[in-house]
Amino acid sequence: KGERTMTTPATSAGGPGDGGSNANQQQKSHVWEESTNVWENAVQEDEEGRIIVAGGDTTADIIRKRRKRLEQNDYAQRNRRVVRDMIRYVYVLIDCSRWMKKKDPVLPGGTQLEVTLQLLQEFVQEYYDQNPLSHLGFVILKNGEAEMLTKLSSSSKTHKLALQGLSMSDVGGEFSIQNGLEVAGRSLGHQPRHGS
Repeated sequence: KGERTMTTPATSAGGPGDGGSNANQQQKSHVWEESTNVWENAVQEDEEGRIIVAGGDTTADIIRKRRKRLEQNDYAQRNRRVVRDMIRYVYVLIDCSRWMKKKDPVLPGGTQLEVTLQLLQEFVQEYYDQNPLSHLGFVILKNGEAEMLTKLSSSSKTHKLALQGLSMSDVGGEFSIQNGLEVAGRSLGHQPRHGS
């Protein structure tokens, strides 16, 4: 058991008088000595040490095909990207600290707050033009605290009215980005997982 006989043609200078003993030699080999590994049979090395693949594909081609196959089989990852990119939930933190009362020397117009609010009005319009299914919210940061100006909503009108309602009386104190991120993060924690 475990042995098999193999016949290999032998080349012999002898003539027909040999009795045919050299014509077909019988060699015994074990089953486990034969290579059953596909890579050992498919991948060879030439005289210069380069790898040659018997099937015609280079190693890079084999790796590329494997990656493509894995990507095609990974339905969860592929579909998650498509769904997650459709709906966005975004909070914008607005600096309403005492520093926003100063006039911006670079930008034309009034104070830094007025310029910021004007730019945010334009941002709201562009955001909903590019992301019609998405939600937007605003958090104002003043006196070292964060306060929700508008909750997440898909209504651009709500946000524009809230931004117009901000005035210089709403400005003061210090800016705390940590508090703003915590307020926004708590609200985003309740949003569905299919959004980004």
